[in-house]
Amino acid sequence: MRPHDAGKFLTAAQQAAWDSGNHDAIQAADDAALAQALMASLAELETAKNQDDVVTEDDLLQAAITESLALAGKGSAKSNNQTSMLEYLDIQAKKTSELRTWFTQSGFDIVRNSGGGSNNCLLISLLQHATGDYSSEHAADVHHYRQQLMKWDKTIQATDPLPSSGEIIKRLINQIIKDKGSEHRFAIAGPGLGSEPSWHFYGEGKDYAIIFDQSGHYEAVIPRKTKQP
Repeated sequence: MRPHDAGKFLTAAQQAAWDSGNHDAIQAADDAALAQALMASLAELETAKNQDDVVTEDDLLQAAITESLALAGKGSAKSNNQTSMLEYLDIQAKKTSELRTWFTQSGFDIVRNSGGGSNNCLLISLLQHATGDYSSEHAADVHHYRQQLMKWDKTIQATDPLPSSGEIIKRLINQIIKDKGSEHRFAIAGPGLGSEPSWHFYGEGKDYAIIFDQSGHYEAVIPRKTKQP
C-alpha cells in the first residue's frame, strides 16, 4: 500500500516525511507518532489500573518464594530461599532489559543518570521532569528532598534506595509538583507480566511524565529527540 493510500493512518508529520522521501525524517516522524500514541493512552491505562489491581511479576515471584519457604523443611529452607532469589533476580534483569527495548522501539529516549552516588535516581528523575531540565541531576534539590523524606520517615537513611510506590512516594511527588509549579502527573513504569510495563500513577496534572523503574534504578523517559540535520 502506498503511504498516500494510508493517509488517514498517518500523522501530518509522517505524511510530510513520506512526501519528502528523507529516511531520517521518516524515522523521526514514526518515532514521534509511536511516542505520542503511548502518551495519549496513559489516561486509559491509569483508569484501568485504578479499576483493577494489576498483579505484577514481583507479586508472583514473592508469593512463590513465600510458598517455597513455607513448604521447605528447616534444613533446606536457606537453600530454597537462595535459589528462589537467584531466579527472581534473573527474571527481573530479563524483564528490565525487555522493557528498555520496548521503550526504545516505542519512540522514546531514556535519560541516564548517575543516581547522585547515593541512590537518588528517583529524585533526579522526578526533578528532571518537574523542571524540564534533563541536562542536570539537580544536586541541591535532590539533597533538599532527601532530607525532607528523612524527616517524614525516620527509617529512611541518607543513602537508602527509594521505592516506586507507597504513601511516602505519593507525598514526595505531590510536594515536588507543588514546589516546582509542575503540571505533570507521573507514570512510573516497571517490569510487568508481558512485554509492556506495569504502571504506578501519581499526581493530578494534565501532562504525563514517564519514569522507568529498572528494578531499583530510575530514569526519566521522554519522547525521542529529533536529530537535527
